[in-house]
Amino acid sequence: MNDIKRTRLLYLLPRYDADSSEHFFHLYDFLKKLQTRIPLAVVVERTSGMLPPDLPMRPLHMRFPIFRFVEEIFVFLAARLRGIHDFYVHYSYTGAIAAAIVVRLFGGRAFYWNCSLYREFPLSKNATWRERLQQSVNLWLLETSVRWCTHLVTGTPRVAEYYVSHARIPAQKIRLLPNFVELERFQGISCAEARKRLNLDPNRKVVLFLHRVARRKGAHYLPDIASMVLRKVKPVTFLVAGGGLYLEELRRRVEQQPLAGAFDFRGWVPNRDAPLYYRAADLYLMPSEEEGFPRVLLEAMAADCPFIAFDIGGVRDIVAPQQEECVIPAGDVAAFAAACADALLDPARLDAWGKAGARQVERFSEERVLEAFERMLDGQRLDWRDFLSGGRTG
Repeated sequence: MNDIKRTRLLYLLPRYDADSSEHFFHLYDFLKKLQTRIPLAVVVERTSGMLPPDLPMRPLHMRFPIFRFVEEIFVFLAARLRGIHDFYVHYSYTGAIAAAIVVRLFGGRAFYWNCSLYREFPLSKNATWRERLQQSVNLWLLETSVRWCTHLVTGTPRVAEYYVSHARIPAQKIRLLPNFVELERFQGISCAEARKRLNLDPNRKVVLFLHRVARRKGAHYLPDIASMVLRKVKPVTFLVAGGGLYLEELRRRVEQQPLAGAFDFRGWVPNRDAPLYYRAADLYLMPSEEEGFPRVLLEAMAADCPFIAFDIGGVRDIVAPQQEECVIPAGDVAAFAAACADALLDPARLDAWGKAGARQVERFSEERVLEAFERMLDGQRLDWRDFLSGGRTG
């Protein structure tokens, strides 16, 4: 770890895994670059494999949440007593509450990143008492984290408004910090080469779903979308890269329709390999029912891959004006499928969407968000319109 006396920021990361399929993978490079700007130390709740030697990381030892919470309090307290003033917690409930307690007692600032429409999925009537208890505990933890932190950090203005409305927190405690993408990582490989490496037929249209296979991410809509698209467009491969609790049910429904010849299931894909999938695809699908700031859309745009997405969370905050026709009213599966089919039949439209996305995603480059992060720590608030216009971030 860095010399603690020179450290300005303690950053808590929920997980380090070099093979991660999740968005945490983006943060590893981000933190390496951030440490060249801000003296920082990183605490990691859970690790898989060796920690990177070029980033000052300290793993926590406790796995059970209540013991991990106590350990986090001691870690934050020790850092505060050694002069660290700022703590940044990414998603962790226990970490956010521990940091908030320490700064309330000993001064400092606790920044807590969360970006989700967390109240959008009530349990079914058939939920067990354990499921109801777990949901109640998670809801209490999240809203306590949001209310106790010095600043809630979230991705877009629409999501910020959601927290003001649902968590009933003042707007002035919220700080906007966009998601980002390392542009170079998603470029430099042709569609033909990507399809060759993924063993995909070069003569078929490829429609990609790269996400957690869950109802919240719209996985249950895929069979119906595919059926409607295939009435107008053939041949099409629906490439599903991801895993999750709904995967087996999705496979069963695909077999029943039957659609097996049109689906290609790849399971979990490490995020480092994600550029291959976007570059191989003609179209990316995001039929999610719940998103905050979907980084998958930034990934698609960085790879010049056009997309169709439901209008949820902060989607409209991040797309270019030319991409607004790609954003479909949430839950309208027929309109979503029709937009997919029409786009696949119109290569010029796909090309225009891809180019518009490639221009738009430059606003969400890693470099610009690093600058925004620095300015946030310096007390400056991000002006969203100015940020999207390409102006300064603070």
